[in-house]
Parts: sequence; structure tokens; C-alpha cells
Amino acid sequence: MELALSFLSSLIYWALTIYEWIVILAILLSWVNPDPRNPIVMFLNNMTVPFWNWLRGHLPLQLRLFAPYISLLVIWFFRIFAPGSVRSLSSFVGGRIALGSLGVQVLGHSLLGIGIVFQNFLYFLIILLLIWFFLTLVSPSVGNPIVRTIYFLVDPFITPLQRRLPRTRIDISPLIVAALFFVVSAFVVSALLDFANGLAGYSLPRDLARPVY
Repeated sequence: MELALSFLSSLIYWALTIYEWIVILAILLSWVNPDPRNPIVMFLNNMTVPFWNWLRGHLPLQLRLFAPYISLLVIWFFRIFAPGSVRSLSSFVGGRIALGSLGVQVLGHSLLGIGIVFQNFLYFLIILLLIWFFLTLVSPSVGNPIVRTIYFLVDPFITPLQRRLPRTRIDISPLIVAALFFVVSAFVVSALLDFANGLAGYSLPRDLARPVY
């Protein structure tokens, strides 16, 4: 049983990793309007569009446009949470941790998944903000689908700041927001990840961790 759970943990991890790359490829292809009759495009659409449509049905109206990107966050979370929790269950079945420690470790894996998703999301936004800053220096065409996508993603973060900054020839709001996100990632999210790592590796002797009835 313990060996089967360890194998299942690895299988879940690699399955989600492969699916992550399928989603990434589908997102990249959506930027260039590929031929929908192409066999590769059809395969990627069949593997991703149902998931995206399901997400759209559960997202607020203003976020439905970003369902493909949010699907990546969901995958990142479960790629950490699911294999880690199965490994902890394997340790419990093998008698290496108690039931109380199993619950703590599952909580740790959950927080670790949330932290990694949040950190990757912040890094993704930082990159987009830097790209947008350099694009504004060359006045990009808003008709370009890539430019429109980047603008839709960064606009909610820079517009409130733009209203408070004095107008200048160069819009530095993307740089300010990127710096703020970097600070949050370096200090707040890193602290959460350290805490979650401690929980995920938490264990007590069985006689100390045994629940009292």
C-alpha cells in the first residue's frame, strides 16, 4: 500500500506537469490565431478548452477572459498539494507519522501550494509589467493581440496608481507596481513558504501525537 501511494504521488506530479505544458502551448498558440483544423491545434483545444470553459462558469464575469491563465494557477496548486498530500498519506500508512501529523502536513502542502501559486503569479505580473513599460516607450499598436492581452492583464494594477501620479512623458507606474510585487514576493510570500515548508515536514512521535479521546 505504501509503495502504491508513493507511485501514485509521482504519477500525479508528472501528469500535472505534462498537462501544464499542454496548457502553456495552447495559450501561446491562442496568441497567433492558429488554424483550428490543424491536428495539433485540435488536440490542444480538446485537452484544454473544456477545462477553461468549466473555469469560466465558476469565475466572476470580469475574470472569465483570463480563464486560460487562471487554469495554470490551479494546476500549479494541485501539482504541489496533491503529490505532497499523497506522500504524507504514504508516511502515515507506513507508520512513520501519526494521524495528527498527517493533518498538519496536508495543511502545510496546501499552504505551500497557495504560496507557490501566489509567488509565480507575482513573478508573472512583474515580467508583464516590465514588458509593458518598455512597450509604452515605443507606442505599440493596440491592434496587436499580444499587446492587447498584456494591457488587459496589467491595466487593473497600474490604472489606480496612474490616477495618483503626476503626468509625465514616461509612465513609471508599471515599474513602481513591479517593485511593490517584488517586495511582497521577497518578504511576505517567502515567509509563508518557510512556514508552510515547516508544516509539510512536521512530524511527532506516535505516542506524543496520538489524539486524546
